[in-house]
Amino acid sequence: MDLKRLRYFCGIVEQGSISKAARVLSMAQPPLSKRLQELEEEVGVELLIRNGRGMVPTAAGLHLYKRASEVLRGMEDIKRETMAIGTSKKKVLRIGLSYLFNCYFRPLILALHKRHPDVELEISVSDTSVLESMLQNDRIDVALVQNPYRPEGYDAVSLPPVRTVVVISKALMPEVNTSTFALSEFDHLPLVVVRRIGGGGTHSTILEQLRTLGVVPKTVLHVSETGYVLDLLNNGLEGVALLPASEVDLARLPNCHVVDVYPSPVLFFPAVVKLTTAPAMPELMDIIKAGYPFPGSPSAGG
Repeated sequence: MDLKRLRYFCGIVEQGSISKAARVLSMAQPPLSKRLQELEEEVGVELLIRNGRGMVPTAAGLHLYKRASEVLRGMEDIKRETMAIGTSKKKVLRIGLSYLFNCYFRPLILALHKRHPDVELEISVSDTSVLESMLQNDRIDVALVQNPYRPEGYDAVSLPPVRTVVVISKALMPEVNTSTFALSEFDHLPLVVVRRIGGGGTHSTILEQLRTLGVVPKTVLHVSETGYVLDLLNNGLEGVALLPASEVDLARLPNCHVVDVYPSPVLFFPAVVKLTTAPAMPELMDIIKAGYPFPGSPSAGG
């Protein structure tokens, strides 16, 4: 297999779309699409499928991504080690940011850049499944994600859970007569669920908490990106969604209601995660230990 094709393929997976990957790779979209087509023809299976506004890997594609990442990591290690011998490089911190907590961690990224302008930041925004693979394959140093369900092999610094709100499309329900919404009402409403690639995680937690109340949700869509859930609801999709309050800005959702949920489910657990074998990152951890989220910050979702 051609290394360039593998690198392009990994770029598409990590960016979530050909257009975003083309910008990151500094190339035009048509040749990037062509390289993907050539790779799929070479392996004889479909590697990526369209989902909403982007592209996600198939089961075969996720397997190839993991193995290709190992190969590319080895090449990057060789390059980095060789350059380190003869040059003095600026420190680089590679951060993976989950779609689920895009806004929640924004103040942390900004504070890190302000306090350590000498540190070069490389930020990859993607699905939690992809970020976990990137951690395992040394493509990122730390992931800002939902607290791992299986903590083995990870060092995770857990942050306070983010308040859950329900977002209701006005196309479904033009008027809402209360400031709170009972979880039991989800029994008859079309539910849009945030779900990571491959399932599990927050998706499973949401469904489990509903079932404990005797609610069998009518799930109509599974979406990996929180922002796209909001976009769909605000543009006329008749549905409801349980989301972290940190990611929901009512001023940007004129066609939605945003209300609290009763009883309030605890679903969203942001964490700073690295491999147990990875070195410490004092620049980042010093900000966390000083008190994050910052007092009064909207990232707390309160």
